Amino acid sequence: MARGPRKHLKRLAAPKSWMLSKTGGIFATNPNCGPHRKRESIPLALLLKKLNLAATRKEEDYILSKKMIKVNGRVRSERKYPVGLFDVLTIQPTNTSYRLLYNITKRFYLHKIDEKEANVRLCKVRSKKVVNGVPYVFTEDGMCYRFLSPNIDKKDTLKIDVNSNKVIDSIKFSSGKLAMVTRGNNMGCVGVIVKIETHEIGTDLVYLKDKVGRNFATRGSNVFVVGTTKDTWISLPHGLGVKTSEYEKSVAQFGAIVEEKPKEEEKVPIAPVG
Repeated sequence: MARGPRKHLKRLAAPKSWMLSKTGGIFATNPNCGPHRKRESIPLALLLKKLNLAATRKEEDYILSKKMIKVNGRVRSERKYPVGLFDVLTIQPTNTSYRLLYNITKRFYLHKIDEKEANVRLCKVRSKKVVNGVPYVFTEDGMCYRFLSPNIDKKDTLKIDVNSNKVIDSIKFSSGKLAMVTRGNNMGCVGVIVKIETHEIGTDLVYLKDKVGRNFATRGSNVFVVGTTKDTWISLPHGLGVKTSEYEKSVAQFGAIVEEKPKEEEKVPIAPVG
């Protein structure tokens, strides 16, 4: 007997980036199809709970039905709508905005931004082609733009106005640019691109260096350019995407290890015999 699509999602099978507790129930909110990949997005209902705006399903439906929430400048009323990386979440009654980012522990993080920054979002170019003499550029969030600069290439980053959905500026994927790692072991880390190794067979390797001087490498498809060393297009969370070791975390919490010098044994005078 044929089976239909599976529309449920168990909590244990949910992505670790959602930060769901194992004892919170059996099932989790399964995101709908949308502009982002399922494993790289989070349902809008979970973000409302993370912000302590809703505690129950009834409260979620009420907030969304009143059109209080905007994602990238558009009102969203679906509780299962997938919100992805670098998307802007706006709460209209309080006029506060957040940008969805990754932290250094590979978890989703809502970074509070001002009203000026909330009008800008970033997109990564997935591919480009020419159809009937018209150049098209496709981004990883499912958008398509026409008649852009011919210098824009794959893996470049586009700066888009949220209100008009028009491309404001673009930045090349090259050495010397500030980038964030969106997949892999270094997900959430931010650093300057030092070198890009291009291989004919296999994937490209990108070498980066963070603010404290730690060097790390990842695939070219895992890197998202967010600006230059002098001008970042978005504000970064506290810590600037610097990954610390377990020893550094211990020193920051408990202090450095102090080695005690061995005490010298005291000489006991020997009493004379007789």
